[in-house]
Amino acid sequence: MSRTQHLAAGLVVVGIICLSVGALADRPPLDKLVGGVLVGDQDLDSIFLTRDMNGDGDADDDGEALVYYHDPNYATNNLSTIFQSDSGCIFYADVETKGVYRLCDLNGDCDAQDPGEFNLWFGLGNAGEFPVTVPNGVWETGGAVYVMNAGSTSTPADAIYRTVDLNADGDAQDTGEATLWMDVQNLVANSAAFELVFIGEVAYWADSLGGSPDAVMRAEDVSGNGVIEPGEFNVFIDEAGGYGVGIFSALATDGVSLYVIDSTGTPQVLFQLTDLNDSGTIDSSSEVVSVWDETHLPAGYELSGTFAIAIGPGGDFVITSNGSNDPGTTDNVFRLSDLNGDGDYFDDGETIVWVSGHGPDAFVDRARAVAFILARPGDMDGDGDVDLADLSALLATYGLCDGDAGYNAAADFDNDDCITLADLATLLARYGSTCP
Repeated sequence: MSRTQHLAAGLVVVGIICLSVGALADRPPLDKLVGGVLVGDQDLDSIFLTRDMNGDGDADDDGEALVYYHDPNYATNNLSTIFQSDSGCIFYADVETKGVYRLCDLNGDCDAQDPGEFNLWFGLGNAGEFPVTVPNGVWETGGAVYVMNAGSTSTPADAIYRTVDLNADGDAQDTGEATLWMDVQNLVANSAAFELVFIGEVAYWADSLGGSPDAVMRAEDVSGNGVIEPGEFNVFIDEAGGYGVGIFSALATDGVSLYVIDSTGTPQVLFQLTDLNDSGTIDSSSEVVSVWDETHLPAGYELSGTFAIAIGPGGDFVITSNGSNDPGTTDNVFRLSDLNGDGDYFDDGETIVWVSGHGPDAFVDRARAVAFILARPGDMDGDGDVDLADLSALLATYGLCDGDAGYNAAADFDNDDCITLADLATLLARYGSTCP
């Protein structure tokens, strides 16, 4: 097979991964999210792909940040959240245009700027005439994409929608493709919801709850009827609980614990919340652990409003600092790494500047949404090319399955939890290819 044929086969693989309805699934395992970090910038109206290309631990050097997507029709003017799908495609929500959009890098060039790589997934004009006012959260699980919409008292639209592409046309705008999974407006008084995550089939979201104490809410469809009913939701933890946890919009999960950052306190603190007794609430101080605070920032940097956090490979975190109109001291993205494996990020060298602000109209200008992402198929180390290093890494884990010693999830390109001939074929089809 010629190199051109190999590349064409690779594009087919990417297309199948991105567009197959059956590919809808849970978020990828954290250790597969090696492709870099997407950062939505509210002032620059773009989503940037940031990668450590030279191995120095950050993405702050020339060529390490590129525009992954900028919409000419304003659909990136007020990004609120970004979600990496196991299908390979990426969902993001934009408040200004009141929609959830899907990005699929079909040609593997490390952006979604090409024809056919961008579309509206769910928003205004949907067949169910569901209001979409402020889409603040997106999560994919169990074959559906859930959308957290924060409405207002004048527009009763506080809701969690369950959306599915039934006719395989690439969106959830058609008849029967969106349902009201939870009528938040009428079930949770004074709701003002932000980030949405799932652990298994249980939904959690950060909610300022109007005049009530800010909280993380929990909902589970216990009856299995596809709708959250009274008795199937509760306050998971709130600021009045006595554990000293401040809650705003940022919420993340590693699949076991939740993480919130108190952006109102001094210093700002990152908390780990783990429901150790499966009670459905945080009801013991042992279930609340402080794992980081802003006093550990590198010298000369400040932490402004933190709207988003994300967790990725090895339990690393990225934290956005949503500053504005400054020379760059508060417009940054920080990365936390637990280098000594002690479960926190307090130690020397464990907090670095991932991307620094460079003043108005320069990335980072005002970071809001953030997410670790998959590398393009074949690129196991996320450096933008498929080379001998990637092939060697795949061969080292070839024949192994999830749970085996030495298994590397980053080599599982077809998501079957084993490293097989199909994965090797995907890598070989892309071998020698590169992107900026």
